[in-house]
Amino acid sequence: MTLLAVPDDRSVPLQQVLTRTLRVPLARPRHLTAAQAGYTTSGFIALGILIAIITTPDPMWWQLHFSRLGTFAVFSGYMFNATIVVSGALVVYFATRLRVEMARHAGSAVLANRRAATFVPVLVGVIGVHLSIVGIFPMNVNEFMHDRGPQGALLAFVVILGSRRWVLKGMHPSVAKTTRRVGLSLTVTIPAFVAGFLNLAAFELIVFSLMFLWFLMLARNIGRPAPSVAQASVAHTRPRRHVRVRRHVGLHSSPPQALRTVSAHSGYANVGATVSGMPLTGALARTHHPARLRTRSRRSPNRSFAAASDSDHHHAGT
Repeated sequence: MTLLAVPDDRSVPLQQVLTRTLRVPLARPRHLTAAQAGYTTSGFIALGILIAIITTPDPMWWQLHFSRLGTFAVFSGYMFNATIVVSGALVVYFATRLRVEMARHAGSAVLANRRAATFVPVLVGVIGVHLSIVGIFPMNVNEFMHDRGPQGALLAFVVILGSRRWVLKGMHPSVAKTTRRVGLSLTVTIPAFVAGFLNLAAFELIVFSLMFLWFLMLARNIGRPAPSVAQASVAHTRPRRHVRVRRHVGLHSSPPQALRTVSAHSGYANVGATVSGMPLTGALARTHHPARLRTRSRRSPNRSFAAASDSDHHHAGT
């Protein structure tokens, strides 16, 4: 059985067939958008931690902190640590997608600061790296390195929130609104934790929930114009129609412009307006004012005198 037939009935060697097959371009993998990567990361970390909570041998773990789930050498501990490490890697991937989409709009009206396309994704990547440190170094293995993970992630997130006014200038107003709400929530949560009203588990849950909520909000609003910018763009692209209106005035009025242009959006009410006591005559309804008729019938003194002189000269010649 031949693989490929040619007009001279000779079979093409198998090596050439394989070479031609390998030269066929393969479909490039489709990357997720920043929003899709954010939702995937949030869903993965929530599902993994939920499985670790269900299978943990210590039902009272919530009285301490989430890191308690990763201190057991059983399935729940391995599940928790693996979830945190993979989630940190997904956050880094989310940062790369942010970099691509923000660079596309950097320097435009929706993202005025060009450095934002580098500054924000780098800090988000730093958060992902510190999140992975939590799973790589469980608390019962290296407590010092374990504590550096959440502290570094929180510090990077606070820097992003504090620099939003200058870095994310031009983005949709919902970004500023959500940033203020998240900042206010952190301002209330941190003193409550220090005062002892919240334990460490509740504090971690609130902080990381706010963090991922802000990430998703940012990803969804990249390239989204503010309402004022969108309205200005629509007004700039809308075609303008004009109506040319002819205006006639009387003898005693000052001679204004012969033509004027009226926007069609203002309606035709302006066509019948009166200027200096005289009506405006439009192309749609042409009327003649009595003063104009009298002007046409009245002869000027110069023309009457010239006609009388010609008549006297004619009689004198005869």
